[in-house]
Amino acid sequence: MNDSEPIAAFLDYLRETSRQCKQAAADERLADEQTQDILHRLELYADDYHETARLAKLLRQVRQSRRKAKESFERLNPVSTWARENQAVVKRLEQLLGTVRKAEERQQKRLWMPRTEVLDKQNNSNSER
Repeated sequence: MNDSEPIAAFLDYLRETSRQCKQAAADERLADEQTQDILHRLELYADDYHETARLAKLLRQVRQSRRKAKESFERLNPVSTWARENQAVVKRLEQLLGTVRKAEERQQKRLWMPRTEVLDKQNNSNSER
């Protein structure tokens, strides 16, 4: 594992959390609108028993979907808010990631070239034996 991987994973987590938080908020708003549509239908139309039962089941599904989105938002929002409020820290982490990756890349491309003849002398003395 490279030293850059945990940093990259954390930055990916912050970005993904922000995206998921926005999606959860949008899902909750959609479920609220769907709930209102169902309630208005029940209020304004004189549907038969079977249609009313179908709407009640649909309402339960929508409300469960809303609950799931709301709980997801509640879990993700603190992380998303922290990332937004600490944008300078996140930027510095991105810079740190770049620096560490450059060092890793430089170390992988590193070549060693002898600077002295000390190894040649040792090889010659071993071959004379």
